[in-house]
Amino acid sequence: QQTLEIQFEEPKENTETMAKSIEEKVEDWAKKQFGSQKYYTKTESINAEIDNALHKAPSKSGGSGSNFPDIKCMIDVDVRRIPVMIEVKGTQGALIKSDATGAVENTTKKGDPNYSNIAKYAVNGAVHYARAILDLAPSYKEVLAIGVNGYEQGTETKYEVSAWYVSKENLYLPKKVGDFEDLSFLLKK
Repeated sequence: QQTLEIQFEEPKENTETMAKSIEEKVEDWAKKQFGSQKYYTKTESINAEIDNALHKAPSKSGGSGSNFPDIKCMIDVDVRRIPVMIEVKGTQGALIKSDATGAVENTTKKGDPNYSNIAKYAVNGAVHYARAILDLAPSYKEVLAIGVNGYEQGTETKYEVSAWYVSKENLYLPKKVGDFEDLSFLLKK
């Protein structure tokens, strides 16, 4: 009778640990800043026209299926109501992918959508949602696209906020509004 001897190898210590996403924590941080001001979550309806545009546009990974911005709201500027699409990420380096000129890099050199960038980076995803609204919701001529990212650095959480204005008048070319410490610039006060 033979016996089978099995040897187990000790797991090797992984010296390269992949950064764990803190996206949910960052999203909670962003939502708390609205206080009593109205915002809409991923699955809440902002209005039928915007919902329809987000549903009809290609998803941020390029397939069919709806688009779900992490946070949505409307802001009043003078007499205009402007939709705001906010995309949240939770790892260092996931705020924006831009080209050599600093423009949001959402297309390939051939001019096709770069779904890899759109899905991976907060600003790129928000700009994708903004374009969907401009393309498919005729009532809206301008959208504010905001990328929010956060990551752990030692014992501290670092937050990044970058806002971009996308409009039909500017031929859909995202124009940087600015980088901010938080979302307080959206609040009515």
